[in-house]
Amino acid sequence: MSGFLDQIKVNGSKFETPFTIQQVESHLVLGPISRHFPLAYAAWVITLINVGRAFFAINLQWAEYGVGIAESVFWLFLPLLLSKMTRRQQAIVGWMAIKGTLGFAAFMMATAGAGVAFQRGQSDAWPLLCLGIIWIPWVEFLPTVAPYQKFVTIGRLLLSIPCVILGVRSGYWH
Repeated sequence: MSGFLDQIKVNGSKFETPFTIQQVESHLVLGPISRHFPLAYAAWVITLINVGRAFFAINLQWAEYGVGIAESVFWLFLPLLLSKMTRRQQAIVGWMAIKGTLGFAAFMMATAGAGVAFQRGQSDAWPLLCLGIIWIPWVEFLPTVAPYQKFVTIGRLLLSIPCVILGVRSGYWH
């Protein structure tokens, strides 16, 4: 097992390219994390909370209870793998996960969410479309914009406020 875990550190070094290092170092959240705090610690906390949540779940059938615990135990391997990487490699993996997840969520919000809302004539269609367009990751990948990625994120947060207010006022967001 130790040979496999030692190999993870070598494979994690393949993520360290000048592009990803610049993206992570200029990130609003992951920049400070990559310098001061291992992401594996946060993964341990989240995983242990998830295991506790699954273990103490109530009103579940035995099969659902067992699957919940098995799923939580499966995710215990993520912090173990992350702990074998350097802080920068952990931050790069976190950056990739965040960009992928937010990119997919924003794409789905802009296409499926807004598309269905427009077809149904719902008043939250425009806020959904705007939020999706605002949060699709693209501009921060430009080399001239990458050093200012923090300001892009702050701008996105500020632009999201009126969209969320309009979406809540539409009555379809609970």
